[in-house]
Formats: sequence, structure tokens, C-alpha cells
Amino acid sequence: MTSPARIARSLPIGGTDIDRCLTRIHHDRFTPAVFEIDDVTARLFEAGNAYEDDVLDRLRSLYPGAETIEPGGDTTEATLRAMDRRVPILFGARLEDSTGTRVGLPDMLVWMGDGYAPVDVKNHLVVGSSGRHAHTTPLGEIQDSDGRPARFRTGRTRDLMQATHYWALLEGLGHASSGRVVGVIGSDEPSQCLWVSLEDEHSSLIEHLDDYLREADTTISHGFAHPDQPMIPPAFKPECDQCPWTDRCVDELQAIDDPTLLRGVSSSDRDRLLENGVSTIAEIASLDLASDLVGSSTLVRRARAYTMSQLLRSDNGRGPLPLPDEPIEVDFDIETYQGRIYLAGLMITDASGSRFEPIADWSGTPDGERELLVELFARLDGFARANIPVFHWTDYEANLLSAGAERHGLALGSFPSVSAWFDGHAVDLCAWSRSHLTSPNGYSLKVIAPLCGFEWRDDDPGGRQSEVWFEALLEGAEDMRQRLLEYNEDDVAAQLAVRSWVRGQDDGSGPGTGIPSVLTWPPA
Repeated sequence: MTSPARIARSLPIGGTDIDRCLTRIHHDRFTPAVFEIDDVTARLFEAGNAYEDDVLDRLRSLYPGAETIEPGGDTTEATLRAMDRRVPILFGARLEDSTGTRVGLPDMLVWMGDGYAPVDVKNHLVVGSSGRHAHTTPLGEIQDSDGRPARFRTGRTRDLMQATHYWALLEGLGHASSGRVVGVIGSDEPSQCLWVSLEDEHSSLIEHLDDYLREADTTISHGFAHPDQPMIPPAFKPECDQCPWTDRCVDELQAIDDPTLLRGVSSSDRDRLLENGVSTIAEIASLDLASDLVGSSTLVRRARAYTMSQLLRSDNGRGPLPLPDEPIEVDFDIETYQGRIYLAGLMITDASGSRFEPIADWSGTPDGERELLVELFARLDGFARANIPVFHWTDYEANLLSAGAERHGLALGSFPSVSAWFDGHAVDLCAWSRSHLTSPNGYSLKVIAPLCGFEWRDDDPGGRQSEVWFEALLEGAEDMRQRLLEYNEDDVAAQLAVRSWVRGQDDGSGPGTGIPSVLTWPPA
């Protein structure tokens, strides 16, 4: 799937632009490019659109007086006319300010008695245990913004900023509710709308929006004069994972050994380091572990591993690392689709070598999952009785198996719970790696295993990708079955490769003794 060339694509600032990286704001408008949209991204778009359509259809059935502005024609003028008539709920609205530099396409506008409030639909969770104060109300009572107290999920601020942008456009048009609230409907169950005030005791969403728009306007003005050079230099940040310009920016950052390539270093951290004469990751690596220029020794340790492009021992390198080593070992990994387990891979390693033994359900049904879990739990019970260690990566398997056991009323033999089995008979290899090794870039298996010399057979391995493959299998693409089996086999083989690498780094004193220590700098 290919997106069109992007150059001066959208001079007005729209809702999808709000709170985006300013370097991306420049490239989206002034840098020509054609992007290949991968299957995973396309699937996310499709799933988001399908979820939005489903929610809006439910709302239409709940509110017979709602109106939809159909695409085509002057939708901006049609929106104004509908708001003048005080339509109770309006779908398909288009908002534009008087200068034409701000536009917005809210999923819906809700009449609140004296004006409208915008509501957006998002295909992700928005209710959290912490975060901004909110009130939640059922979809059938969506005009009540004073419902049960709740919290808007930390990390989803951009949802609120987009909705605030729509509210600001409404205010400029004289159609905003005086209640100064915005709503977001997430994928939380049961379906509900979270209403959030634009002002609270800590911060103002309006002020945040105004600050961002001023910076975006300056960025765009600069771009007209200097289309080949963004005003804001790139900085690596979490949103880069979903940005089409990431490769371009990363190439620039790697060329100068930019500190933001290190996890935990923001552009403001980079500026502060630069003010103190530190401009590269290599220079951070050379700092004393107790340096006042960094918040903790973790950053210096990570910089040292990054500079050496390898895993380092987190201690002084004396003595073997305490890695379990038994005659028989098992590596374990599961694959899921929409929260349901369809594949459990077991890599059994003994004196005869390693063999892959998958347990699969290709039906994608509850009954199929139950049969898989019955067989899997019997195998895990057997490993426990024989005192065979089972290695896994993070607590993903424990959490998913606990949920599956509860769904189907199953248990692991004589163990009181799935978590009790994991506590007694499993080894979280990710947690072990965090305790004993320093990584250049996090502790994902997809990061750690390649540093140990392992490569996946698939060019684009990952959990999200595997969901696309399984979906294709359900639709009749039988070749996906083998692809999924190979991907799962590689995941467990990757865990084994990490242990094999650690055991191979032996200076004669035991596993891991040949791995350089992060405490010795510069390295020998």
C-alpha cells in the first residue's frame, strides 16, 4: 500500500497534526516522498476506522435526532447551518477558522445546552488508574458530562489535545459550550465517554494548545523560506516508532552520535548536556557514573553499551553469572490474536539437541483455545514434576495464561494458580538480563537476541505482524500457517541463543566471565 507524495500536503493545521513532532510538521509539508505503508500499519488504520464506524453506528441508533453531514459539497458551511439549528448530535462535521489556517474533523459534536462539545473516538484504552481527572458516562447519556469520577489514561494526552483543538475552533465560531469540556470514547469496556475539563489544578489544555500552535506556525513559516532544512533539528522520541520519516531522522542522528538515540534522553536533556560540553553518546559514556550531568548512573551505563554496540556486564565482571544450567531446559513463547491464545511454542533442549514442539489451534475459536490450554497445562505440569526449568521473556505468558485459565475454568495441576506455577518453575529471561546485563537500547527480545548473534528468518518479525498473518490465515491464506510456526520457533530459539551466548562468554571461570564490565571505562 502506497501513500501519495507529500509536499505542501496540508498547509492548514488539522487535528492529526496537533502535538506532533515539529520536525515531522515540516517534513509532512515540505519534503517530497512516497511511502510504502506496511501491513501492520494498514491493519491498525483499518481496525481504527472499523471501531469508529461501529461506535458511531451505535450512537446513531441511540439518538434518532442525530444528523450526519455527508462528504462532498461545502461540509464546512453545512456544519455551520446544522449548529445554528442546534442539532443534538452531529457527525461528519468540518470546522475551519476565519483565516483558513486551522481545520478540524471531530468524530462528533454534542449539544450541551448552550453550545457544542467535541467528542473523538479512539481504538485504544483511555481510562486509567492515574492521569487527568475525568467523568465517565454511558453512551446513552452522552450529554451528561458530570458522570462518575474517573481518570484519563496517562500517556494519551494527544487524544485530549486533538479534542481541545476542535473545541478552540468551536469557540472561534461562537458555538462552543461554556462548560469547557471535551470527550473521548476509547475501547474500554463497557463503552463510555470520558469527559475532561480543559482546565484543572495542574495544567490548562488550552494553554498547552496555544503554545504548540505558536511553535507549529513558526515551524511552517520557516519551512516556506527553508524547505530543505527544518527549523527544529530531529530528536529521537517514542512517537518515532510510528513516524514515516524515522529512517531519515535516525540517519542524521547517527551521523552525529546524537544523545537522544539513547533511551531516556529527551531533546531538553540533550540541550542541557550540550550546555555543559557534552554533545555525543560517546562523551556521555566517558562521564563518571556519579556525574551530576546525568540523573543516574543508568544513562552512563547505557551509553557505554551503545558506544561498544554490545551487551555489557552490569557488575565488575568477577565470577560467573548465575544462569540456570540444567540437563533439560525448555523455552516457551505464545502467540495471540485479539487476546486469545492460538499457538504455544516449546523448545526442548537436552543431550540430543533442541527440538521445537508447538501446540496450536488454527480455528481462532474459544473451544480451540480451551483445547490448546488443556494440552499446554498438562505439559507445564510435567515439566514442574521433573524439575525442568522453563524460560520465557517478560510476564506476558504468565498474564495471558492466567487470563485464559480464568476464561475456561482451568488450572495447572496441584498449583493454586498459574502465577504460582511461574513463580516456582519458570525463569523470566528478560528480568534476568535486566539484572545482569546492560543493553544499548532496552530489553526487548528483538533487541537482545541480535546482540547475541541471533537473526529471525522473517524480514519483519513482531507480535503485531503475527496478528496480521493469523488474520490472513483465517481468511484462507494457508501459507501463513508455516510462517507463524517459523516465527514462534524463532522466538524460542532466540531465548536459547541468549543463554548460549552468555555461556559462551567464558574466560575459564564460568558463564559470562568474558563479557566486558560496564564499570571498566575506557574498555581495554
